[in-house]
Amino acid sequence: MLISFLWLIIGGLLLYLGAEWMVRGGSNLAGRMGVSPLVIGLTVVAFGTSLPELMVSLVAVIGGRESIAIGNVIGSNIANVGLVLGVSSLIFPISVAYLTIAREIKIYLAVMAVFVLVCADLIITRWEGALLFLFLISYTVMHIKHPPLDYEKPRSDHSTVPRSLLLVILGIALLTYGADLFVKGAVELATLLGIPEVVIGMTIVALGTSLPELATSVVAAFRRESGISIGNIIGSNLFNILSVIGLVSMVRPMHVEGHVLSLELPLMIAFGIVLFPITRMRQPIPRTSALILLLGYLGVMVWMFYS
Repeated sequence: MLISFLWLIIGGLLLYLGAEWMVRGGSNLAGRMGVSPLVIGLTVVAFGTSLPELMVSLVAVIGGRESIAIGNVIGSNIANVGLVLGVSSLIFPISVAYLTIAREIKIYLAVMAVFVLVCADLIITRWEGALLFLFLISYTVMHIKHPPLDYEKPRSDHSTVPRSLLLVILGIALLTYGADLFVKGAVELATLLGIPEVVIGMTIVALGTSLPELATSVVAAFRRESGISIGNIIGSNLFNILSVIGLVSMVRPMHVEGHVLSLELPLMIAFGIVLFPITRMRQPIPRTSALILLLGYLGVMVWMFYS
């Protein structure tokens, strides 16, 4: 058990350092290239923080544990809104202009609807996975040609583009390795405590793979990079469905358990819809609203453990 706690501590330290480097590098890239922090958060940073979900889900599916893979994605999307946005806004209130992020939220809701349709027959085929991944490519191209409005000006500490890219790459590496160590320690502890595997997938593994998003968004909020913070949250949720589910199901078709349609997916959709009222409130996001988001997430986790 002592070793498990050691993995948790080392993993947490690597997550913080990786998040700091990624946000700094991403912010510098935005400043040097004239791209808004929101676009960097929705693409580069979102992809980097979604790598742990991709690796965990890929290993789970290859090992025949598809419920962990799907539960990991759904649980991570719930955690990104309830936990990541909640904690980030609770500690360092962030501003989210509705006109800035409205298009991204609508796209996310549309992607969730497509995900439900794909899961409706209880199997995600290779062709359906390819379709999801094609949507991701279209989404990325759209942001290059038609970036969203962003009233937050790019900032830079005058680092060169190569150095900024190196920071982003090293940050992604540390986030991925740190998340792996954290999940390893958490799963070992859960196993020692006798927690079922399916619950581990929906809660502990999902929480562990969401730690890069949490670390990145908190650091971004602390550095007053609200665009990177909110862009990372919504962008990661999109990448989790389009990239993780898309790529993994292309490798091996994924079977979906019936309760996912009646329980887990509705919860994910509910936490997605709540983004609309959150962004239309007075800004920065009130700490009361952030606390409600966090308590809602914790309530769902506790309910899953005891249900």
